[in-house]
Amino acid sequence: MRKAVAAVVASIVLVGCAATGVQVKDEQLSSLVPGQTTQEEVIAALGKPTNRIRNSDGSTTILYTYAEARTRASTFIPIVGLFAGGVDTNHSTAILRFDKEGKLIDHSMSEGEMGTATGVSVDAAPVQNQPRKQ
Repeated sequence: MRKAVAAVVASIVLVGCAATGVQVKDEQLSSLVPGQTTQEEVIAALGKPTNRIRNSDGSTTILYTYAEARTRASTFIPIVGLFAGGVDTNHSTAILRFDKEGKLIDHSMSEGEMGTATGVSVDAAPVQNQPRKQ
């Protein structure tokens, strides 16, 4: 019995969280100086961006996107997981725009969170104004 409980706890710990992308903190963005900091300096400091956009005017926009998902503990409880399971996700995107010469124009940050339900009750009470597969 103890081995079974230990196996369930280990499963929750190992499967409970996942992260992807490059997380950029506000402090890192505040150290960048528009008109001075170059794209190469940003990449050296923050790492390879997750997206790079070459704009028609010759400027460049780079994005650092990060997402972290945590499985709700209720997902792993027999029977309860069928009705109350799910995943909670936090995400952020740092957006940096550079001119033709590779100098920083400006930067912005977006952050958000979502909850995803799993199990039998998913279609029972749809969330209003959210795209859903029909």
